[in-house]
Amino acid sequence: MNTRKRATLYVVAAGLAGSLAVAAPVQAAPIAHPTASTTVQQHTTVHPDGFEPSSVVTRGNCKAWMNTKKIHGHWYAQGLVRSWNGTACSMMLQRKHGGGWERITSYHMVRNAQDHTGYYWDDRGYKARVCLQNLDWNDSSWHCGKGI
Repeated sequence: MNTRKRATLYVVAAGLAGSLAVAAPVQAAPIAHPTASTTVQQHTTVHPDGFEPSSVVTRGNCKAWMNTKKIHGHWYAQGLVRSWNGTACSMMLQRKHGGGWERITSYHMVRNAQDHTGYYWDDRGYKARVCLQNLDWNDSSWHCGKGI
């Protein structure tokens, strides 16, 4: 083997050995255990798309739910409503802070469509929920999802 080929072989071998030596400690690093702060943060994490499954409320061909989003370090909630098969539906977003539930949005009425509210404050000490009414039924009562 000539000197040039041997030198190239040593450089390639040294490069592979160096990359293996660097890779081994990364794979062998211990997995960090959650601290108290990361555990708390894990419990407040929502779905990546913001959808809150426990907020869903359905009345016939009407469905309402909430999305949540963290904006500038604070949580906000949004109400959404969807109607199908010609059904008329109405949705509102309510919020609770210490006392009872209060409506914080206008009524969003749809027929074979969907609509949503803006995002409303839903940070520490507050809960928001979406409420739904099927306008085609002779039931004028509101049905609300779980407060988040």
